[in-house]
Amino acid sequence: MPPKRATFFTFGEDTVCSDAQKFIQSAGYLLKVHDMKENPLTCKQISTLIGYVDIKHFLNTHSSSYKKHKLDQGFPERTEIIKMIESDPSLLKLPIIKSARLMTVGCNKKKISQMLQISDNGNNGMSKESQGNIRNGRNNKRSIDKKTASVSK
Repeated sequence: MPPKRATFFTFGEDTVCSDAQKFIQSAGYLLKVHDMKENPLTCKQISTLIGYVDIKHFLNTHSSSYKKHKLDQGFPERTEIIKMIESDPSLLKLPIIKSARLMTVGCNKKKISQMLQISDNGNNGMSKESQGNIRNGRNNKRSIDKKTASVSK
């Protein structure tokens, strides 16, 4: 079976992103790492990456740039925010992990595990709580259906 692959967007040396990267690689994934500090994304690439998802999910509200661009006071049009991200990639919440069809933003190992279907065999660096949540969700189909139903409302 060929190795699973994903693209990992990061910004320079960041310990939180490095931990997430190691976690994914320890599960056997081959990562194409895109360091936006060394190779910034263009407006077109940012737009393609974000797609039709609400851009607010990608913004780092804790970044000093978020307040500098006055995004805490209101949002300009999508194209304007994309131009801001192009000039200041620290506006993005990182890492962004993109597989063939799915994407997750941030370092939540539980969400990363679910998206990439990383099993809890051998721990893979996850906490006992995360393992239990994933294990319970997999073993109880009804709980998955309820969670999906509550998210889609």
